[in-house]
Amino acid sequence: MVEQPAARDGGATEADLLKRTVWLQNDLLKALAADDPVGSLVIRLGTLSRGTAVLYEATGRVVASVGRGPLRLIWEELTARHAEPPGEVRPTDPLPVTGPHRFRVGRWVAASRPLLVRGAAFHLAIASQDAALIDDLGPGLLETAEHVLGAATAVRDLTLSQERAESARLLSALRAGVTTSRVRQTWDRLRPFRLRAGTPLRVVSASPLAARGVSLDPRRPSDALLEQAQRDGLGLVLTVLDESGDADTDVEADADALGTPLTAVLADRPPADHWLAALARTHLTGASGSFTDLTAAPRYFEEALTAWRVAGRRHDRGSRDTLVLLDRVDFATWLLTRRDDTQVAARFDRHFGALVAAADLSETVIMYLACDQDVRRAAARLFVHPNTVRYRLAKVEGLLGAPIASASLVANLYLAFQDQILALGPGRS
Repeated sequence: MVEQPAARDGGATEADLLKRTVWLQNDLLKALAADDPVGSLVIRLGTLSRGTAVLYEATGRVVASVGRGPLRLIWEELTARHAEPPGEVRPTDPLPVTGPHRFRVGRWVAASRPLLVRGAAFHLAIASQDAALIDDLGPGLLETAEHVLGAATAVRDLTLSQERAESARLLSALRAGVTTSRVRQTWDRLRPFRLRAGTPLRVVSASPLAARGVSLDPRRPSDALLEQAQRDGLGLVLTVLDESGDADTDVEADADALGTPLTAVLADRPPADHWLAALARTHLTGASGSFTDLTAAPRYFEEALTAWRVAGRRHDRGSRDTLVLLDRVDFATWLLTRRDDTQVAARFDRHFGALVAAADLSETVIMYLACDQDVRRAAARLFVHPNTVRYRLAKVEGLLGAPIASASLVANLYLAFQDQILALGPGRS
C-alpha cells in the first residue's frame, strides 16, 4: 500500500507543499533500485495517480504501462495535438517533442510530458478519473519522473560502460590463455555474466552485414544483443568495436586483439541457438565448438575465427547462410579449414584453372554436384536440355583426364568448389 501525499486543500502551507514534493520525489526515486527501473517508475506513477501511467516512444509504441486507462485514445489525443494540414505529415512520422499537456479522454483526465532520453524522444502520460488529483499532483509527478528517468539512464550507462570494459578485458584474457592457477578466479569473473563454473561455452566471432545491404538495429549492437540475451536468460560476455568514440584506449586495444568487430563467449545452452540465429540476420557469424576447460580457450577463439572466415567465404560466393558452427560442419568443410590458403590458389589453378576459364563448363559441374549428380535436375536448374549437360560433362572429362563418375574426381571437384556448391543448395533455383 503506497502512502498518500499530504491533503490537497487551499490552506496548505509552503512547508506542506515542500514536504509533499520531497515525499513524491523519494517515492519515485525508489524505482532506481528496481531490476527494471522504467517499469517500476511507471507502476509507481500509476499508483500515485490512482489510475494509469504509460511511457510511449515517439512512434507510439508503449514502452511500459500500468492500469486500465485508454492507452490508445490517450496516444490519439497526443497525436491529434500535433496534427498538421492534410498531406504534410505521414502516419509513420514520430510525434515531435513539445511542452506538457492536460486533456480529457471520456471520463479520464490525463496529463503528459515529453522527454528526451539519450537523444530519443518519449512521451510520459498519467491518467485518472480524479481530475483534482491530476491537476494537483500531475505536474510535479511528471517533472520528478523525468528527473528519475534521467538518473536511471545515467546509472544504466555507467553500468553498461563498466560491463563493456570488463567484457573486453575478460575476453582478451581468455584468448591469451588462462593458467590452471587462475581458472577459479576467471570463473568468478564470469559469474556476473550468468556463466557459472563448468558451464559449456562457445566463442563467437562476427562482423556486420550493413555494407551488404542489411539494416542494423538503430541502438548500439551490444545493447540490442545484451538485452536479448537477458530476456532469454542466456549467459553472455560480449564486446563490440567502434560503437562510440569514448571508449577507453586500453579496452579498445584489448577488443581489437580479438580479431573481429564482435567477439563473444556464451553459454552453450538451448537459448544460444536463438541468439546466434538473431545475430546472423545482421552479422556474418562463426562459432566454435563447445568447451568447459578455460585453459583451452585460445584454441576455441581460433575455431570461432575459422568458422567466421568460412561464413564470409561462402557468403561472398552466393550463399544465403551467414552462420557457421564449426562443430556442426561436415568432414569436408572441417578438412578445408585446415588448409594453408597461401598455397591453395596456386594448386587450384594448376588443377582446375582450365575448367574455371570455361565458364559454362565450371557452372555445369557445380550445378551437377549441387544436384547430387542428377543430370535432369541439373539441366532443369540451368534451363538447358539434359543432353547439353551430358555434352558439357564429357568435355570436362576430356579436360581433366578422368571420368566424371570417378569417385576421386568427384571428391576433388567437391572440395575445390564446395562453397559454390553449398551456395546453390538443393532447394535453390
